[in-house]
Amino acid sequence: MKPKILYSGFLLVALSFGRTVAAKEAEKAIPRPPLPPITVLQLEPAQLTLHDARDARRVLVWGKTADGQKVDLTSEAVFTTQSEALAIEADKYISPRAKGEGEVFVSAAGQSTHLPVMVENADNPPIRFVRDVVPIMSRIGCNAGTCHGSAKGKNGFKLSLRGYDPQFDYQALITDIAGRRFNRVKAEESLMLLKPTAEVPHEGGMVLKPDSREYKLLRDWIAQGTKFEDQAKARANRIEVLPPEIDLTLPGMTQEIIVLAHYPDDSVRDVTREAVISSSSGEIATVKNAVVTGIRRGEAAILIRYEGNYATEELRVMGDRSGYQWADLSEYNFIDQHVNAKLQKMKILPSELCTDAEFVRRVSLDLTGLPPKAERVREFLANSAPSKEKRAKLVDELIGSENYVEFWANKWADLLQLSSENLGTKAIWQYRDWIRASIEQNKPYDKFVREILLANGSSYKNPAGNYYRVLREPGKIAEDVSQTFLGVRFNCNKCHDHPFERWTQNQYYEFAAYFANLSFKRGPIGKEEVKVEAGGTHNVYAEEILYRNPATQVEHPKTGKVVSPKVPYGTASAITPEEDRRQAFVDWLASKDNPFFAKAMANRVWSYFFGIGIIQPVDDIRSSNPPSNAALLDALTENFIAGQFDIRQLMRTICNSRTYQLSFLPNKWNSDDQINFSHARPRRLTAEQLYDAISFVTGANKPFAGLPKGMRAVEVADGKVAGDEFLSLFGRPKRQSACECERTSNITLSHAMSLINGSTVGEAVSAPHNAIEKLVERESNNQKVVAELYYMILSRPPTEKELNVTDFSSAPSRLEGAQDLAWALLNSPAFLFNR
Repeated sequence: MKPKILYSGFLLVALSFGRTVAAKEAEKAIPRPPLPPITVLQLEPAQLTLHDARDARRVLVWGKTADGQKVDLTSEAVFTTQSEALAIEADKYISPRAKGEGEVFVSAAGQSTHLPVMVENADNPPIRFVRDVVPIMSRIGCNAGTCHGSAKGKNGFKLSLRGYDPQFDYQALITDIAGRRFNRVKAEESLMLLKPTAEVPHEGGMVLKPDSREYKLLRDWIAQGTKFEDQAKARANRIEVLPPEIDLTLPGMTQEIIVLAHYPDDSVRDVTREAVISSSSGEIATVKNAVVTGIRRGEAAILIRYEGNYATEELRVMGDRSGYQWADLSEYNFIDQHVNAKLQKMKILPSELCTDAEFVRRVSLDLTGLPPKAERVREFLANSAPSKEKRAKLVDELIGSENYVEFWANKWADLLQLSSENLGTKAIWQYRDWIRASIEQNKPYDKFVREILLANGSSYKNPAGNYYRVLREPGKIAEDVSQTFLGVRFNCNKCHDHPFERWTQNQYYEFAAYFANLSFKRGPIGKEEVKVEAGGTHNVYAEEILYRNPATQVEHPKTGKVVSPKVPYGTASAITPEEDRRQAFVDWLASKDNPFFAKAMANRVWSYFFGIGIIQPVDDIRSSNPPSNAALLDALTENFIAGQFDIRQLMRTICNSRTYQLSFLPNKWNSDDQINFSHARPRRLTAEQLYDAISFVTGANKPFAGLPKGMRAVEVADGKVAGDEFLSLFGRPKRQSACECERTSNITLSHAMSLINGSTVGEAVSAPHNAIEKLVERESNNQKVVAELYYMILSRPPTEKELNVTDFSSAPSRLEGAQDLAWALLNSPAFLFNR
C-alpha cells in the first residue's frame, strides 16, 4: 500500500507542473474562426460630432447575422470618405479637416453602411498639460512605479505615480534642474523629447517615436510655452467603455474597445489610445492595442484605467457548446436560483447531488472541523427520510454544537491575530475565551464588531481591547479594520493615491484619524517574557489600559497638518471634540447601509464552504476585481442584513442550498468551470482540521507542549506553539497579518513525505489503546474491521472490491494489518480532501 501512496504524492507535483505547461500553451496565438454569414452592419455610435482638430474618434462595426448574433468586424472594416471635412487616419480614427458635415462609408463582410459626421470646429485648441500631456506620460510609462513614478524616482527625476498629482509633475518638469528639460526656441532639442526618443542616453530606452502623434503633441506643447491649466476642469471625472459587455462566441474571436472620457464641462473625448487596458486572466483573453482576443473558454475582467478613472468590463469566451441543453433542476433556495441563472448564461450544467455519505463528511468538516463519528454516519445513511430533509436536520444539529464553537472561534483567532508575541500568553487565552463566548452566544456580527472597535479599559477586564494592542498605530489600525471588516485593502494609498483604485492618500489619513486618540498605558500586572517568530524572546505588558487621549493626532506626511477624521465614502455622524471618534466611525462601518460591511462578510463566509469567494481574494474587494456572480453576492448580502447579521443563519442558508450539496465529480459541461459553483471543489483539509481529524478517528490525542491532553488544534489560542511543526508545514498562519492569504492549503512533496514518513500519522496509528486496537480486540471478523475503518476514517462504507481486496493474513498480526489499512486510508486523497 505504501508505494501507491508515495506515488500519489509525486503525482500531485506532476499535476501542478502540468498546469503550468498548460498555462503557457494558452498564451499561443489562436486563429480567428470563420465568420458567420453577415446580413447587415451596425455602427456604434451611429453618428459622430467632432468638436476641434484634435477630436479624433473611432466607431465599432458590428456584423449581425440572420439569427441576431452580433460579431465585431471593426478590425477588418474598411473606412472611406469623399468629404473634404473629414480624414481617415491609418488606425481608422476619424478626424476633422474643415468645419461642416460629412459622411464615412464603412464596408465589411460583403455589407456596407454609412456614418454621418458633424464637424463643429476644425481649429487646433491649445495643448493642455493635464488633459493632453499627462495622459501621454502615463501611456508610455514615464510615471509608472518602475520608472520616474517610483517612491524615489529614477536618476534624480521623480513624478507622481500614474500622474495622480499633475501640479507636482508640472513643477518637477518646469523647475527641476533650472528648467533645462525644455528648449522653447527649438522644441525638438528639449530634454523631455530627447530622452524618451533615445536621442540622448535613456535607461528606459526608446519609448517615443519621433514621427508619432504623441511626440508631436509634446513638441507642440513645449513650443506653445508649456502652459498649465485649471486642474479641476481638465481632468476626466469618469470614463465610459464601449461595448458595455464583451461576449466572444469562440476562442480566436476579437473585440475592439473604445474608451470615452467625460469631463466636468460635459465634453467627451475618445481616449482609447492613452488608456491602459488589460485582462485579469491572460489564459482566457489577451489585450493589445485595445483589441481583446479570446484564448480559451472562460470568464475574465477587462480592466480599463485612464488618469485616475477606472472601469471593468465583463468578458465571456463561450467556446463550442454544440449539443448543450439546460435541464430544469429543483432549487432549494435563492442561492440556487442565482447560481443556475449564471450557469445557463455560460451554458454549463451542474453536477449531480453528492451522496449522503459525501454530504455527512463534507458538512461536518465545514461546520465543526471534524469528520463525523462512524456511528453517526451509519445512522445518517440508514435514515429513510428524504435526503433534503435529513440533510437540513443534520445542518441544524451541527450549527451551534460545541465543536462548531471551537472551530469558528479559531477562524476569528486567525483574523484577529491572536499571538503571544504581541499580547502575552495570559492575554491571548482571555481574548480567545471572549471570542469563543461570542460564537457560543451567536452574537450578531455587527454587535461583535462594535464591541471590538469600541473597546476601552483594561485588556484583562475587556479582552476585546486586545485587537488594538496588536495593531497599536492609527494607520495600521485603519488598514486592518478595512481589510478585515470591509474586505478592502487600504494600505496601498498610504504613500500615494491608489494606482488602480479610487482611494486617495488623503482618505488613508482621514480614515486613520478616527483612531488617533487611542492610547495605551501599563496596567497593574507586570511584564511577561514571550518567544518571537524571528527567534529569541522579548517582554510584553501582560495588561494594558486602553483610553482616549485627545492630545494624540494624525498628521499628513506631505503637509504636516493635523488631519480631521472622515470616512472614505458615504457620510458619518458629526463629532464633537469631547466625543470618542470611534463611535461615529463604527456607526458608519457596521450599518446595514454600508455597501462593503455585510457584503465582505457574506463573501468571506461563502468562501469557507466553497473554497473560493464570489469575489476572490475575499479581502480584496475593488472595482478591478469584480464578483463572479454579482447577483448572487447581492442576494446573499441582502439575506444577511435581513437576518440581523446572524452568521449561523447565513451558514444554514448556504449549507441547505442545492449548490452546496453538488457532487465534486464534473460532467461534460462543467469540467472546465472553476468559478461558477457548478460542482464542489475538493479542498485540502486545513492544518488544524487534518491534525484534529487524525487524532479524532484514531483516538490518539498527542498533547501540545505545555497544554492539556486532549486539546484540539483549533482550541490552541496562540499563533505559535512549541512542537507544532506539522501545523506550520500544513499552513497554519502565524497570525502576523489580517490577510486570509497567510493560511495556505497547497500540496507539495514535503506534505506528502510528512504524512508518509512523519510521526503524526505513524504515531497516531500505532499508539497503544487507540481506537484501532480497541476495534481489533472487540471484533473478530476481519471484514467487519475493514468496514468499520472505512466508516471511521472516510465516513463511508467500503465498496465490495475494497472489502474483499484487503487481506490481513499476510500481516504479522491482525492488529498490524488493521494499522496498515488505517495508515493507507489516512494518506489517501479521500481523507486529505473535503469533497
